[in-house]
Amino acid sequence: GLLLLNGITTAAPIASLYYRQWAETVAEFEAAAEAAGDLGLRVFLSPAYRSGGMILEGPGRIEPAFDEPRGLQGLADAIDFIERNHGRHNGLVNGMLAPDRIETCTLHLLQRTMAAARDLDCRVRIHMAQGNLELETMRRLHGVSAPQWLADHGLMSERLIAPHGTYASPQDLQLYAQHGVSIAHSPLVSARMGSILNSFAACRSLGINIGMATDTAPPDMLMNLLVGLIACRIGEKTSDAVFSKDLFDAATLGGAKALGRRDLGRLAAGAKADIAVFRLDDVHMTPSVDPVTTLVVGGSGKVTQAVFVDGRLSMLDGKVAGIDMIAAREQAQQQYDGLIAKYPDRSWRHPPVGKIFSPSYPVWKIQ
Repeated sequence: GLLLLNGITTAAPIASLYYRQWAETVAEFEAAAEAAGDLGLRVFLSPAYRSGGMILEGPGRIEPAFDEPRGLQGLADAIDFIERNHGRHNGLVNGMLAPDRIETCTLHLLQRTMAAARDLDCRVRIHMAQGNLELETMRRLHGVSAPQWLADHGLMSERLIAPHGTYASPQDLQLYAQHGVSIAHSPLVSARMGSILNSFAACRSLGINIGMATDTAPPDMLMNLLVGLIACRIGEKTSDAVFSKDLFDAATLGGAKALGRRDLGRLAAGAKADIAVFRLDDVHMTPSVDPVTTLVVGGSGKVTQAVFVDGRLSMLDGKVAGIDMIAAREQAQQQYDGLIAKYPDRSWRHPPVGKIFSPSYPVWKIQ
């Protein structure tokens, strides 16, 4: 629902299995497919899987532990899900294989994944080149970076969608360009964690396809476009390294190309009628010279007035078909509170929640 409120017509999960006992379940993705059909949202999905997990062995020491048969079963479940659900709800539900993080996948699992993607004619999303822990783990396990490891084993292709890429070396980016790998760029969540893509402009000059993503709350695509614009200009130390239209193209044409769909991301004969309507006469969006520049530098999806997906009206004036957004927000807060309450169990020496998530200022209690 929040995606539609922010003008997003097509979604793919960029979830982490850090918060799971092992993998995502088929049942929850069956429910997600039904929800997409009910809401009128185009999705590319299947349950994420892995052949290993990262275990906290001590302060600052996290080690991988592998169970390859469990990972292969996860892949089999994902293949079965795609075969049963691809094309449902008049094409709104589409398959995409989603091995979780490169450092928690064995070579055999990824070889089988890429073979399945060819058989199913679908894309593969895998987190890589996105953090120090991954880099250190990959070098200990395989002696090279994640992109180099995949390339060495012939597993790089245009079917791969790699979120973030903020820790990709120049050599890694050359491999992305050479093999047609797409980057799913989520500048807001990356910047919050102190990293940026180096850089949006540099990747484009190499010919790397970039699609925009959100990967955090709020799932505000326009906010992400603004942060992406700013991050690139700061990284390149020049204001003409990138323009608003470049980020806008990545959010539309780039995302469609990453998914292998020429009928998405554009308004043209033969394309799907996926349309977002934004109010440029909103008081927060004035004055305006160029509509795309105004949307990007305005940086707020709150001006989304309507969303059509395949010609179907899915959102109008803050109301999403078939869902009570106020009740959904309350339910989401309850679920989030439950997740936060479990953090002491997941943290070294189990500090209280108040120490893990300390308030910005001391709470003033009236006696």
